Amino acid sequence: MKKFSILLASAAMLFGAVSCSEEDGPAKPSIDGITDYDNVTNAGNGGGVAGFYVLNEGNMGFNKATIDFFDYEKGRYARNLFPEANPDEVLALGDMGNDIAVYGDRLFIVVNGSNKVEVLEAGTARRIGQLDVSSPRYIAFDGDCCYVTSYVGGEAGKGSVQRFDIKTLKNTGSVSVGISPEEMAMVAGKLYVANSADFNTGTFDNTISVVDLASFKAETPIEVEVNMHHLRAAADGTLWVNSRGNYADKSSAVFMLENKDGKGYEVAKAFNINCDNFTIGNGKVYFYGTTYDENWNATYNYGMIDAATAELLPGSFITDGTEKSIATPYCIAVQPGTGDIFITDAKDYVSSGAVICYSKDGRKQWSVKAGDIPGHIAFLK
Repeated sequence: MKKFSILLASAAMLFGAVSCSEEDGPAKPSIDGITDYDNVTNAGNGGGVAGFYVLNEGNMGFNKATIDFFDYEKGRYARNLFPEANPDEVLALGDMGNDIAVYGDRLFIVVNGSNKVEVLEAGTARRIGQLDVSSPRYIAFDGDCCYVTSYVGGEAGKGSVQRFDIKTLKNTGSVSVGISPEEMAMVAGKLYVANSADFNTGTFDNTISVVDLASFKAETPIEVEVNMHHLRAAADGTLWVNSRGNYADKSSAVFMLENKDGKGYEVAKAFNINCDNFTIGNGKVYFYGTTYDENWNATYNYGMIDAATAELLPGSFITDGTEKSIATPYCIAVQPGTGDIFITDAKDYVSSGAVICYSKDGRKQWSVKAGDIPGHIAFLK
């Protein structure tokens, strides 16, 4: 059996309690003794980031979700860490990974098809326990609590947000939100939830749910557009959300919402652009989208919006032409220390994908083989 170990500089950090602050966390790890890894050239240093985890989703029903880790100090990209760190877990990580996040000294992995959120030590990938959630989607944090969107558990066929105590891993509450809730953003004591659609009934939701964290009660939702997915808060407090449209007369779009005079968020600007996914960093909103021709051949576009002025910027954020080698863009993230832009490539959805690193000026720095459908990245400070 292959050996996997991530050595921490401090044993106290390794076994310590969860911190309430995202600024605190485990000491910088190093990867040793593994055989399934690639040495990454031209990776540079992490600018205060020790490394990052990649959650490979795997195909539905195949129990093939995996996690990888890139270590900036070693310049190594290690694959499929969970079985090596947890040899007694017979079913490995689970079926269909959907979100991953580092919070304090813990790593949280939302595994949709297995109806759980795995909780691991962030510095070792060793299992602590799990949160039981039916059809979980995305995760967010505040203090000693984490919040998980679920497609079920709400009123009249709607979804819910489940609240858990991070220390005990116990469910401490549930609140009904919209239809098929997806990603969340947190601003000034309120949780904002992007609602999407129930494809079994053909019902589309066009709202962002608003949950007051103190009372854990839903407030008046915000009407935006149908079938929303990714929702992010910018540094200035604006909210950004993408709509996937209804696949008929409403196309994909991006919306910027402002909370004017503290009276609540409303749409301030709409961008009629194809957007499958986006992230915010370096003062910009980076996005990619898909356009299909009459034969369902896909063309991908890569663009950016100035987050401060809310102006669509010309051209692609990839400037060296290497986007032509990306078969299927699937995840996008900005490294908080260096500003590097990461794109994952799901390729044909059944074979190994790739992680590609671009500099802030859009030039490819390096790439590495990942697992099946690399879909989510979490940075470790």
